[in-house]
Amino acid sequence: MTTMQVELVSSEEHIFSGEAEYVVAPGSEGELGIYPHHISLINKLKPGLFRVKLPQKEIQLIYVISGGFLEVQGNKVTVLADVVERTDDLDEAKLLEQKRIAEEKLKNSGASMDKDDAKSYAALELIIAQLQAVDYMRKQSRRS
Repeated sequence: MTTMQVELVSSEEHIFSGEAEYVVAPGSEGELGIYPHHISLINKLKPGLFRVKLPQKEIQLIYVISGGFLEVQGNKVTVLADVVERTDDLDEAKLLEQKRIAEEKLKNSGASMDKDDAKSYAALELIIAQLQAVDYMRKQSRRS
């Protein structure tokens, strides 16, 4: 079985380094599936799920990223993201409440977008990605 080296780095720390059968990333134009010996590329990522399929294991490591960049060079994938979160501790009820608050704040901000609105919008995107992770993990647990 062929594998590739994967590096996942946030703005604060090195999150994951290891071998993988493949990764799936939230590209700016849609999901990207990267397998060993993929062509070289650099792609902007949007907030969403970053999945790593570990060699000879049934599970995938699932992370929520805030966006960032993915680079494939040789047989190595590097992901640089501002925020990276493991999905183990996500609380759906809390996330739904945070989403409601963020949407309400943006709704009440009016037509002109300022710096605070941009931060609120980025936070909302991350919350939505976290909710997608909860949903993905729920579906995976049903298959087991």
